[in-house]
Amino acid sequence: MAAPKRENQTVSQSPQKRIKKVHNQHQNNLISHIDGVSSNPNRSGNLPDDILDRIFSFLPIKQAVEIGVLSPRFKKSWLFNRKILFDREFSRHHDREEYIHIVNHVFNSHVGSRIQSLSLCFDPTAKEHMIERWLKICAEKGIEELDLDFFQGRDVFKISQFLDIKSLTTLKLVYCEVDLPPQLTGLSFLTTLILKRVDLNTETMETLFFHCLLLETVDLWQCCNIQRLKVCARSLKRFKVLKVRHCTEILSIDIDAPTLRSIYYIGNVVKFQFAEVLHLDEVLLNFSPSRCFAKASLVENLVSDLSYANVLTTTSAFLEGLTTRIRDGAFRDLQFRLWNLKEFQLFMEGTSYCNLFDIASFLKNCPSLEKLFLDLNDFSFDCGFYWELHQKQLLQYFPHFFTSLKFIKVKGFKFQKHELELVRFLLGKAVFLETLVLVTPRTGRIRIYEPADAINYKRLIFSWRASPKTNIVLLDHYHDKGPVQPKVSQFG
Repeated sequence: MAAPKRENQTVSQSPQKRIKKVHNQHQNNLISHIDGVSSNPNRSGNLPDDILDRIFSFLPIKQAVEIGVLSPRFKKSWLFNRKILFDREFSRHHDREEYIHIVNHVFNSHVGSRIQSLSLCFDPTAKEHMIERWLKICAEKGIEELDLDFFQGRDVFKISQFLDIKSLTTLKLVYCEVDLPPQLTGLSFLTTLILKRVDLNTETMETLFFHCLLLETVDLWQCCNIQRLKVCARSLKRFKVLKVRHCTEILSIDIDAPTLRSIYYIGNVVKFQFAEVLHLDEVLLNFSPSRCFAKASLVENLVSDLSYANVLTTTSAFLEGLTTRIRDGAFRDLQFRLWNLKEFQLFMEGTSYCNLFDIASFLKNCPSLEKLFLDLNDFSFDCGFYWELHQKQLLQYFPHFFTSLKFIKVKGFKFQKHELELVRFLLGKAVFLETLVLVTPRTGRIRIYEPADAINYKRLIFSWRASPKTNIVLLDHYHDKGPVQPKVSQFG
Protein backbone atom coordinates (compact mmCIF):
# COMPACT_ATOMS: atom_id res chain seq x y z
CA MET A 1 0.00 0.00 0.00
CA ALA A 2 1.40 3.37 -0.98
CA ALA A 3 2.12 5.90 1.70
CA PRO A 4 0.15 9.16 1.59
CA LYS A 5 1.39 11.75 -0.87
CA ARG A 6 3.97 14.36 0.06
CA GLU A 7 3.74 18.07 -0.59
CA ASN A 8 5.76 21.13 0.22
CA GLN A 9 5.04 22.77 3.52
CA THR A 10 2.22 25.29 3.44
CA VAL A 11 2.75 28.66 5.05
CA SER A 12 0.08 30.04 7.36
CA GLN A 13 -0.14 32.93 9.77
CA SER A 14 1.54 32.13 13.10
CA PRO A 15 -0.58 31.95 16.30
CA GLN A 16 1.45 34.83 17.79
CA LYS A 17 0.58 37.09 14.85
CA ARG A 18 -3.08 36.14 15.02
CA ILE A 19 -3.19 36.91 18.77
CA LYS A 20 -1.46 40.25 18.21
CA LYS A 21 -3.90 41.09 15.40
CA VAL A 22 -6.89 40.34 17.62
CA HIS A 23 -5.35 42.38 20.44
CA ASN A 24 -4.84 45.35 18.10
CA GLN A 25 -8.43 45.08 16.89
CA HIS A 26 -9.72 45.19 20.49
CA GLN A 27 -7.44 48.14 21.20
CA ASN A 28 -8.67 50.05 18.14
CA ASN A 29 -12.27 49.31 19.09
CA LEU A 30 -11.65 50.68 22.57
CA ILE A 31 -10.04 53.85 21.24
CA SER A 32 -12.88 54.34 18.76
CA HIS A 33 -15.41 53.88 21.57
CA ILE A 34 -13.65 56.36 23.83
CA ASP A 35 -13.41 58.89 21.02
CA GLY A 36 -17.14 58.49 20.49
CA VAL A 37 -17.75 58.95 24.21
CA SER A 38 -15.88 62.27 24.15
CA SER A 39 -18.09 63.61 21.35
CA ASN A 40 -21.33 62.12 22.71
CA PRO A 41 -21.41 62.03 26.55
CA ASN A 42 -24.62 60.02 26.58
CA ARG A 43 -22.71 56.99 25.28
CA SER A 44 -20.63 56.89 28.46
CA GLY A 45 -23.61 57.07 30.77
CA ASN A 46 -22.43 60.61 31.73
CA LEU A 47 -19.51 59.23 33.69
CA PRO A 48 -17.48 62.03 35.32
CA ASP A 49 -13.96 62.67 34.06
CA ASP A 50 -12.32 61.53 37.30
CA ILE A 51 -13.94 58.10 37.02
CA LEU A 52 -12.92 57.77 33.36
CA ASP A 53 -9.39 58.89 34.23
CA ARG A 54 -9.27 56.21 36.88
CA ILE A 55 -10.43 53.59 34.36
CA PHE A 56 -7.78 54.70 31.85
CA SER A 57 -5.08 54.59 34.54
CA PHE A 58 -5.29 50.78 34.44
CA LEU A 59 -4.45 50.65 30.72
CA PRO A 60 -0.83 50.12 29.61
CA ILE A 61 0.74 53.54 29.15
CA LYS A 62 1.07 53.21 25.38
CA GLN A 63 -2.70 52.77 25.01
CA ALA A 64 -3.37 55.58 27.50
CA VAL A 65 -1.25 57.99 25.43
CA GLU A 66 -2.98 56.91 22.22
CA ILE A 67 -6.39 57.59 23.75
CA GLY A 68 -5.18 61.04 24.83
CA VAL A 69 -4.01 61.80 21.28
CA LEU A 70 -7.26 60.69 19.66
CA SER A 71 -9.56 62.11 22.31
CA PRO A 72 -8.48 65.55 23.65
CA ARG A 73 -10.84 65.18 26.61
CA PHE A 74 -8.45 62.60 28.05
CA LYS A 75 -5.07 63.96 26.90
CA LYS A 76 -3.84 64.15 30.51
CA SER A 77 -4.97 60.67 31.52
CA TRP A 78 -1.53 59.10 30.98
CA LEU A 79 -0.14 61.23 33.83
CA PHE A 80 -2.07 58.99 36.25
CA ASN A 81 -1.19 55.75 34.50
CA ARG A 82 -0.55 52.74 36.75
CA LYS A 83 1.03 50.44 34.16
CA ILE A 84 4.34 51.86 32.97
CA LEU A 85 5.24 49.17 30.47
CA PHE A 86 8.24 49.76 28.23
CA ASP A 87 8.92 46.15 27.26
CA ARG A 88 10.86 44.47 24.42
CA GLU A 89 8.31 45.41 21.80
CA PHE A 90 8.62 49.07 22.75
CA SER A 91 12.44 48.97 22.87
CA ARG A 92 12.63 47.59 19.32
CA HIS A 93 11.20 50.84 17.97
CA HIS A 94 13.50 53.25 19.85
CA ASP A 95 17.24 53.64 20.24
CA ARG A 96 18.74 53.56 23.73
CA GLU A 97 18.95 57.31 24.34
CA GLU A 98 15.45 57.93 23.06
CA TYR A 99 14.13 55.04 25.16
CA ILE A 100 15.73 56.39 28.36
CA HIS A 101 14.49 59.93 27.63
CA ILE A 102 10.89 58.72 27.21
CA VAL A 103 10.94 56.65 30.41
CA ASN A 104 12.53 59.45 32.39
CA HIS A 105 9.94 61.93 31.07
CA VAL A 106 7.12 59.64 32.18
CA PHE A 107 8.51 59.38 35.71
CA ASN A 108 9.15 63.14 35.92
CA SER A 109 5.57 63.84 34.79
CA HIS A 110 3.73 61.15 36.72
CA VAL A 111 1.28 62.61 39.25
CA GLY A 112 -0.78 59.54 40.12
CA SER A 113 -0.71 58.13 43.62
CA ARG A 114 -0.18 54.54 42.47
CA ILE A 115 2.08 52.64 40.09
CA GLN A 116 0.95 49.05 39.71
CA SER A 117 3.43 47.75 37.12
CA LEU A 118 6.83 48.68 35.71
CA SER A 119 8.45 46.93 32.76
CA LEU A 120 11.88 48.00 31.45
CA CYS A 121 13.95 46.54 28.62
CA PHE A 122 17.18 48.30 27.62
CA ASP A 123 20.94 48.35 28.20
CA PRO A 124 21.35 49.65 31.78
CA THR A 125 25.10 50.26 31.54
CA ALA A 126 26.07 53.48 33.39
CA LYS A 127 22.39 54.19 34.17
CA GLU A 128 22.26 52.52 37.59
CA HIS A 129 21.50 55.75 39.46
CA MET A 130 18.63 56.58 37.13
CA ILE A 131 17.15 53.10 37.51
CA GLU A 132 17.50 53.42 41.27
CA ARG A 133 15.54 56.69 41.18
CA TRP A 134 12.77 55.13 39.06
CA LEU A 135 12.52 52.18 41.43
CA LYS A 136 12.41 54.49 44.44
CA ILE A 137 9.44 56.33 42.91
CA CYS A 138 7.74 53.00 42.21
CA ALA A 139 8.34 51.82 45.77
CA GLU A 140 6.81 55.02 47.17
CA LYS A 141 3.74 54.50 44.97
CA GLY A 142 3.16 50.88 45.99
CA ILE A 143 4.39 49.01 42.92
CA GLU A 144 3.16 45.40 42.72
CA GLU A 145 4.65 44.03 39.46
CA LEU A 146 8.27 44.64 38.46
CA ASP A 147 9.86 43.35 35.22
CA LEU A 148 13.52 44.31 34.61
CA ASP A 149 14.77 42.87 31.31
CA PHE A 150 18.41 43.85 30.87
CA PHE A 151 19.48 41.22 28.32
CA GLN A 152 20.97 43.99 26.13
CA GLY A 153 23.48 44.95 28.82
CA ARG A 154 27.20 44.57 28.28
CA ASP A 155 27.61 43.33 31.85
CA VAL A 156 25.31 41.67 34.32
CA PHE A 157 23.28 44.28 36.14
CA LYS A 158 23.87 44.11 39.89
CA ILE A 159 20.74 44.55 41.89
CA SER A 160 20.45 44.33 45.68
CA GLN A 161 18.79 47.03 47.79
CA PHE A 162 16.58 47.98 44.82
CA LEU A 163 14.57 44.80 45.40
CA ASP A 164 13.76 45.41 49.04
CA ILE A 165 10.27 46.66 48.16
CA LYS A 166 7.48 45.60 50.48
CA SER A 167 4.53 45.88 48.06
CA LEU A 168 5.90 43.64 45.27
CA THR A 169 3.79 40.61 44.34
CA THR A 170 5.45 39.74 41.00
CA LEU A 171 9.16 40.04 40.24
CA LYS A 172 10.83 39.19 36.93
CA LEU A 173 14.55 39.74 36.39
CA VAL A 174 16.55 39.09 33.21
CA TYR A 175 20.38 39.22 33.09
CA CYS A 176 20.89 40.41 36.64
CA GLU A 177 23.02 39.52 39.63
CA VAL A 178 21.03 39.18 42.83
CA ASP A 179 22.70 39.92 46.15
CA LEU A 180 20.11 39.82 48.90
CA PRO A 181 20.79 40.72 52.53
CA PRO A 182 20.30 37.81 54.98
CA GLN A 183 17.45 39.73 56.63
CA LEU A 184 14.94 40.98 54.07
CA THR A 185 12.56 43.76 55.03
CA GLY A 186 10.67 43.67 51.71
CA LEU A 187 9.23 41.08 49.30
CA SER A 188 6.93 39.81 52.04
CA PHE A 189 3.96 39.90 49.63
CA LEU A 190 5.80 38.27 46.71
CA THR A 191 3.77 35.54 44.99
CA THR A 192 5.54 35.09 41.63
CA LEU A 193 9.32 35.04 41.08
CA ILE A 194 10.81 34.71 37.57
CA LEU A 195 14.60 34.77 37.16
CA LYS A 196 16.24 34.44 33.74
CA ARG A 197 20.00 34.50 33.17
CA VAL A 198 20.48 35.51 36.79
CA ASP A 199 23.55 34.71 38.88
CA LEU A 200 22.27 32.70 41.83
CA ASN A 201 23.58 30.67 44.71
CA THR A 202 22.06 28.26 47.19
CA GLU A 203 22.01 30.87 49.98
CA THR A 204 20.05 33.39 47.89
CA MET A 205 17.31 30.86 47.12
CA GLU A 206 17.15 29.78 50.76
CA THR A 207 16.73 33.44 51.80
CA LEU A 208 13.88 33.92 49.31
CA PHE A 209 12.04 30.78 50.41
CA PHE A 210 12.51 31.69 54.07
CA HIS A 211 11.21 35.28 53.85
CA CYS A 212 8.67 35.16 50.99
CA LEU A 213 5.97 33.16 52.72
CA LEU A 214 3.29 33.95 50.12
CA LEU A 215 5.25 32.54 47.17
CA GLU A 216 3.13 30.57 44.71
CA THR A 217 5.38 30.27 41.63
CA VAL A 218 9.17 30.13 41.15
CA ASP A 219 10.54 30.08 37.59
CA LEU A 220 14.31 29.78 37.01
CA TRP A 221 15.54 30.01 33.42
CA GLN A 222 19.20 29.79 32.33
CA CYS A 223 20.39 30.74 35.80
CA CYS A 224 24.04 30.05 36.63
CA ASN A 225 26.44 29.60 39.58
CA ILE A 226 24.03 27.34 41.43
CA GLN A 227 24.76 23.60 41.65
CA ARG A 228 22.34 22.56 44.35
CA LEU A 229 18.83 24.00 44.33
CA LYS A 230 17.13 23.63 47.70
CA VAL A 231 13.39 24.29 47.66
CA CYS A 232 12.82 24.71 51.39
CA ALA A 233 9.13 25.56 51.30
CA ARG A 234 7.63 23.54 54.13
CA SER A 235 6.36 26.71 55.84
CA LEU A 236 4.85 28.06 52.58
CA LYS A 237 1.12 27.35 52.39
CA ARG A 238 0.50 28.59 48.82
CA PHE A 239 3.54 27.35 46.91
CA LYS A 240 2.22 25.47 43.85
CA VAL A 241 4.55 25.76 40.84
CA LEU A 242 8.28 25.16 40.34
CA LYS A 243 9.91 25.69 36.93
CA VAL A 244 13.60 25.05 36.22
CA ARG A 245 14.71 25.48 32.61
CA HIS A 246 18.19 25.18 31.06
CA CYS A 247 20.10 25.80 34.31
CA THR A 248 23.07 23.76 33.13
CA GLU A 249 25.15 23.96 36.32
CA ILE A 250 22.50 22.43 38.58
CA LEU A 251 23.42 18.90 39.73
CA SER A 252 20.69 18.26 42.28
CA ILE A 253 17.28 19.59 43.29
CA ASP A 254 16.05 19.04 46.85
CA ILE A 255 12.32 19.61 47.30
CA ASP A 256 10.63 20.01 50.66
CA ALA A 257 7.32 21.58 49.66
CA PRO A 258 4.14 19.79 50.79
CA THR A 259 1.83 22.12 48.81
CA LEU A 260 3.73 21.85 45.49
CA ARG A 261 1.43 20.72 42.65
CA SER A 262 3.35 21.36 39.40
CA ILE A 263 6.96 20.71 38.40
CA TYR A 264 8.43 21.75 35.05
CA TYR A 265 12.05 20.79 34.41
CA ILE A 266 14.08 21.15 31.18
CA GLY A 267 17.77 20.26 31.09
CA ASN A 268 20.29 17.54 31.89
CA VAL A 269 19.31 14.57 34.02
CA VAL A 270 19.90 15.64 37.63
CA LYS A 271 19.28 14.17 41.03
CA PHE A 272 15.84 14.91 42.45
CA GLN A 273 15.39 14.45 46.19
CA PHE A 274 11.87 14.72 47.62
CA ALA A 275 11.23 15.00 51.35
CA GLU A 276 7.95 13.15 50.78
CA VAL A 277 5.86 11.75 47.93
CA LEU A 278 3.69 14.58 46.59
CA HIS A 279 0.24 14.52 44.99
CA LEU A 280 1.32 16.41 41.89
CA ASP A 281 -1.15 17.70 39.31
CA GLU A 282 1.34 18.27 36.47
CA VAL A 283 4.91 17.14 35.86
CA LEU A 284 7.01 18.09 32.84
CA LEU A 285 10.44 16.46 32.47
CA ASN A 286 12.38 17.31 29.33
CA PHE A 287 15.66 15.49 29.89
CA SER A 288 18.55 15.93 27.48
CA PRO A 289 19.59 12.55 25.97
CA SER A 290 22.33 10.72 27.89
CA ARG A 291 24.12 7.40 27.30
CA CYS A 292 25.41 7.29 30.88
CA PHE A 293 23.98 4.50 33.08
CA ALA A 294 24.63 6.66 36.15
CA LYS A 295 22.14 9.14 34.70
CA ALA A 296 19.66 6.30 34.13
CA SER A 297 19.82 5.44 37.83
CA LEU A 298 18.75 9.01 38.63
CA VAL A 299 15.64 8.49 36.50
CA GLU A 300 14.92 5.21 38.30
CA ASN A 301 15.07 6.93 41.67
CA LEU A 302 12.86 9.78 40.45
CA VAL A 303 9.97 7.72 39.07
CA SER A 304 9.08 6.35 42.51
CA ASP A 305 8.51 9.94 43.70
CA LEU A 306 5.99 10.49 40.90
CA SER A 307 3.68 7.71 42.06
CA TYR A 308 0.74 10.04 42.58
CA ALA A 309 1.20 12.49 39.67
CA ASN A 310 -1.92 13.12 37.56
CA VAL A 311 -0.34 14.44 34.34
CA LEU A 312 3.14 13.60 33.05
CA THR A 313 4.83 15.11 29.99
CA THR A 314 8.30 13.85 29.13
CA THR A 315 10.72 12.72 26.43
CA SER A 316 11.98 9.32 25.32
CA ALA A 317 15.16 9.96 27.37
CA PHE A 318 13.02 9.45 30.48
CA LEU A 319 11.76 6.07 29.23
CA GLU A 320 15.31 5.01 28.37
CA GLY A 321 16.19 5.36 32.05
CA LEU A 322 13.43 2.88 32.91
CA THR A 323 14.11 0.28 30.21
CA THR A 324 14.74 -3.40 30.96
CA ARG A 325 18.40 -4.07 31.77
CA ILE A 326 20.69 -5.68 34.34
CA ARG A 327 19.59 -4.69 37.83
CA ASP A 328 21.09 -6.27 40.95
CA GLY A 329 22.83 -8.87 38.83
CA ALA A 330 19.73 -9.91 36.85
CA PHE A 331 18.20 -8.77 33.55
CA ARG A 332 14.78 -7.49 34.63
CA ASP A 333 12.21 -4.72 34.52
CA LEU A 334 12.08 -1.84 36.97
CA GLN A 335 9.24 -2.22 39.46
CA PHE A 336 7.14 0.95 39.83
CA ARG A 337 3.55 2.16 39.60
CA LEU A 338 2.10 5.55 38.66
CA TRP A 339 -1.21 4.98 40.38
CA ASN A 340 -2.91 8.32 39.70
CA LEU A 341 -1.58 9.10 36.22
CA LYS A 342 -4.51 10.10 34.00
CA GLU A 343 -2.67 11.76 31.11
CA PHE A 344 0.71 10.91 29.58
CA GLN A 345 2.41 12.90 26.81
CA LEU A 346 5.60 11.53 25.25
CA PHE A 347 7.89 13.42 22.88
CA MET A 348 10.14 11.09 20.88
CA GLU A 349 13.61 12.49 20.17
CA GLY A 350 15.77 11.88 17.12
CA THR A 351 18.77 10.58 19.10
CA SER A 352 16.74 8.12 21.20
CA TYR A 353 16.89 4.33 21.00
CA CYS A 354 13.55 4.03 22.80
CA ASN A 355 11.30 1.54 20.97
CA LEU A 356 7.76 0.16 20.99
CA PHE A 357 8.45 -2.29 23.81
CA ASP A 358 9.78 0.48 26.06
CA ILE A 359 6.56 2.43 25.53
CA ALA A 360 4.42 -0.64 26.25
CA SER A 361 6.43 -1.47 29.38
CA PHE A 362 5.85 2.01 30.72
CA LEU A 363 2.12 2.04 29.95
CA LYS A 364 1.51 -1.21 31.84
CA ASN A 365 2.59 0.61 35.02
CA CYS A 366 -0.09 3.28 34.61
CA PRO A 367 -3.32 1.49 35.61
CA SER A 368 -5.47 4.66 35.62
CA LEU A 369 -4.24 6.17 32.35
CA GLU A 370 -7.08 7.69 30.29
CA LYS A 371 -5.34 9.91 27.70
CA LEU A 372 -2.16 9.19 25.73
CA PHE A 373 -0.41 11.73 23.49
CA LEU A 374 2.57 10.60 21.38
CA ASP A 375 4.59 13.14 19.38
CA LEU A 376 6.66 11.47 16.63
CA ASN A 377 7.57 14.62 14.69
CA ASP A 378 11.11 14.36 13.26
CA PHE A 379 11.50 10.87 14.80
CA SER A 380 11.77 7.45 13.20
CA PHE A 381 11.95 4.23 15.20
CA ASP A 382 15.30 2.43 14.80
CA CYS A 383 14.57 -0.67 16.83
CA GLY A 384 17.68 -2.72 16.02
CA PHE A 385 18.49 -6.46 16.28
CA TYR A 386 17.46 -6.85 19.93
CA TRP A 387 13.97 -5.70 19.02
CA GLU A 388 13.71 -8.00 16.03
CA LEU A 389 15.09 -11.06 17.85
CA HIS A 390 13.51 -10.65 21.29
CA GLN A 391 11.29 -7.67 22.10
CA LYS A 392 9.06 -7.93 19.02
CA GLN A 393 7.95 -11.40 20.10
CA LEU A 394 7.41 -10.20 23.67
CA LEU A 395 5.18 -7.44 22.36
CA GLN A 396 3.12 -9.91 20.31
CA TYR A 397 2.34 -11.90 23.49
CA PHE A 398 2.14 -8.89 25.79
CA PRO A 399 -0.19 -9.98 28.64
CA HIS A 400 -1.38 -6.56 29.85
CA PHE A 401 -4.43 -4.59 28.73
CA PHE A 402 -5.00 -0.85 29.11
CA THR A 403 -8.53 -0.93 30.45
CA SER A 404 -8.74 2.75 31.46
CA LEU A 405 -7.39 4.20 28.21
CA LYS A 406 -10.08 6.18 26.38
CA PHE A 407 -8.20 8.57 24.07
CA ILE A 408 -5.00 8.30 22.01
CA LYS A 409 -3.44 10.91 19.72
CA VAL A 410 -0.31 10.22 17.66
CA LYS A 411 1.19 13.38 16.15
CA GLY A 412 3.74 13.30 13.36
CA PHE A 413 2.35 10.00 12.06
CA LYS A 414 4.18 9.08 8.84
CA PHE A 415 2.65 5.63 8.19
CA GLN A 416 6.06 3.97 8.65
CA LYS A 417 6.34 0.27 9.51
CA HIS A 418 7.06 0.60 13.23
CA GLU A 419 4.49 3.38 13.63
CA LEU A 420 1.82 1.09 12.19
CA GLU A 421 2.98 -1.69 14.54
CA LEU A 422 2.61 0.69 17.46
CA VAL A 423 -0.92 1.67 16.44
CA ARG A 424 -1.87 -1.97 15.97
CA PHE A 425 -0.57 -2.82 19.45
CA LEU A 426 -2.41 0.07 21.14
CA LEU A 427 -5.69 -0.67 19.39
CA GLY A 428 -5.47 -4.30 20.44
CA LYS A 429 -4.73 -3.56 24.09
CA ALA A 430 -6.97 -0.55 24.73
CA VAL A 431 -10.16 -2.59 24.93
CA PHE A 432 -12.40 0.36 25.89
CA LEU A 433 -10.76 2.96 23.65
CA GLU A 434 -13.18 5.61 22.41
CA THR A 435 -11.02 7.65 20.00
CA LEU A 436 -7.72 7.28 18.13
CA VAL A 437 -6.43 10.38 16.30
CA LEU A 438 -3.53 10.14 13.83
CA VAL A 439 -2.03 13.49 12.79
CA THR A 440 0.45 13.96 9.94
CA PRO A 441 3.80 15.74 10.60
CA ARG A 442 3.83 19.52 10.99
CA THR A 443 6.44 19.76 8.20
CA GLY A 444 3.55 19.36 5.77
CA ARG A 445 5.41 16.83 3.61
CA ILE A 446 2.72 14.19 4.16
CA ARG A 447 -0.90 14.90 3.29
CA ILE A 448 -3.97 12.66 3.49
CA TYR A 449 -6.27 12.51 0.52
CA GLU A 450 -9.75 11.07 0.11
CA PRO A 451 -10.86 8.66 -1.10
CA ALA A 452 -7.88 6.45 -1.99
CA ASP A 453 -5.16 6.60 0.67
CA ALA A 454 -7.19 7.60 3.70
CA ILE A 455 -9.93 5.06 3.08
CA ASN A 456 -7.43 2.23 2.55
CA TYR A 457 -5.50 3.05 5.69
CA LYS A 458 -8.68 3.50 7.70
CA ARG A 459 -9.92 0.10 6.57
CA LEU A 460 -6.64 -1.51 7.66
CA ILE A 461 -6.50 0.31 11.02
CA PHE A 462 -10.18 -0.37 11.74
CA SER A 463 -9.46 -4.10 11.45
CA TRP A 464 -7.05 -3.86 14.40
CA ARG A 465 -9.60 -2.54 16.91
CA ALA A 466 -10.31 -4.54 20.04
CA SER A 467 -13.44 -2.44 20.55
CA PRO A 468 -15.84 -1.99 17.62
CA LYS A 469 -16.90 1.35 19.15
CA THR A 470 -13.46 2.95 18.71
CA ASN A 471 -13.58 6.00 16.47
CA ILE A 472 -10.49 6.47 14.27
CA VAL A 473 -9.64 9.90 12.84
CA LEU A 474 -6.92 10.73 10.29
CA LEU A 475 -5.98 14.42 10.21
CA ASP A 476 -3.57 16.69 8.39
CA HIS A 477 -1.56 18.62 10.98
CA TYR A 478 -3.24 21.96 10.26
CA HIS A 479 -6.65 20.43 11.06
CA ASP A 480 -5.53 19.30 14.51
CA LYS A 481 -7.85 21.61 16.42
CA GLY A 482 -10.03 19.14 18.28
CA PRO A 483 -11.40 19.73 21.78
CA VAL A 484 -9.09 17.15 23.40
CA GLN A 485 -5.59 18.61 23.77
CA PRO A 486 -2.81 17.90 26.28
CA LYS A 487 -2.85 20.00 29.43
CA VAL A 488 0.81 20.91 28.93
CA SER A 489 0.94 22.42 25.45
CA GLN A 490 4.41 24.04 25.47
CA PHE A 491 7.55 21.99 25.62
CA GLY A 492 11.00 23.53 25.47
